[in-house]
Order: sequence, then C-alpha cells, then structure tokens
Amino acid sequence: MFEIFSNFILDKMVKNSFVYYLILIFLVLVVQSCKKKPLNNINFIKNLSNDIDFNLPLYNESLMLFVKKNDTIYIKSLRELYLINQKKYFKIKSFDGFLTKVLNNDLLETSDLKNDFVVCFKLDKNVLKEFNEKGIENLKIKYCDNGEDKIKFFLKNNLNQYMKQNLMYHFFKNNYYIVNNCHSGKYVLIDKN
Repeated sequence: MFEIFSNFILDKMVKNSFVYYLILIFLVLVVQSCKKKPLNNINFIKNLSNDIDFNLPLYNESLMLFVKKNDTIYIKSLRELYLINQKKYFKIKSFDGFLTKVLNNDLLETSDLKNDFVVCFKLDKNVLKEFNEKGIENLKIKYCDNGEDKIKFFLKNNLNQYMKQNLMYHFFKNNYYIVNNCHSGKYVLIDKN
C-alpha cells in the first residue's frame, strides 16, 4: 500500500515539475522574443521642448532629432517639428505631448517629414544587431572618443556618414542629445541620462 502511494506521489511530482519547467521555458522564450521598441524618456523629451521661442537664434538649432517612419529614419530640427506641430497638429496643445507622440508613437506622416532639405536613411542591420546584442555602452567604447567631461562624446572621424547616422540614431533613442558642432565638424553626443 505504501509503495502504491509513494509511486503515485512521485508520479505527480514528476508531472508537475515537467509542467513547471515547460512553463518556465515558455516564459523565457516569450521575454526574449519580445524586443521592445526603444522609447525616449519623457524627461528627455521635456528638456528638448523647453526652448521654443523661435524669434531668437537658438543655441540648440544644431540639435538633431531622429524620427522613425516605417523603415526610414528622418533627421529633423526642433524648429522643423515645432512648425509641423503649429501647422498641422495644433490640436495637440503642448509641444511636450506632440514630441512624445512624434518620437515614441509614430504620429507623423511621411509627407510631414519630407521637404527640400530632408536627410533620411535606413537602419543598418549590422549596427542594429550589434546594439541589440551588446548595448549602447559597447557602441560608445567602440565608435566614440571621450570629451573633456564624462557626459560628452564624439563620433570617431574615421566613420563614414551612413555609419555615423546609424550610431547617432541609437544614441538618440537612448536619451543622448546629438549636436552637429559646425566649428569642429564633429558630432557631439551628450548623455542626458
């Protein structure tokens, strides 16, 4: 009698642990397969939208914003996005709210993003893979020179323009300001985390 009871208990334990491991494996696979779309931090966006008095020359006019539409990345200025907001999306009352929807929620149409001076590019699959596997810190170490302080970095000069654009997109999506320094001809990455 004891032997039958112990076999029954062992059989249940083995079946339960097997189910437990199957559920655990399933959950791990689901988590690994669900790559989250990178989103800009809300505080980062609020800082971007602080200076919208476009009657004055802007110190941040060289600030580059990266807007993804389908499989294309468009580089826009704060002023360009502000004008789009005022002209077509004026029902969105705050510029913060507008920027959040543009940068994180695919608000704009392709026609909003294209103009005579548009700079756009497609994401490089190799850079995307490297970013997904090794993270932003690896990109910083491999492709950047350090600035004078710990929050500024410069893209290395030996990179082609397409590579620089791809790297800048990933840094921007990780809450770095991207500034084109016209005096030095370098792209400055400023960590705002």
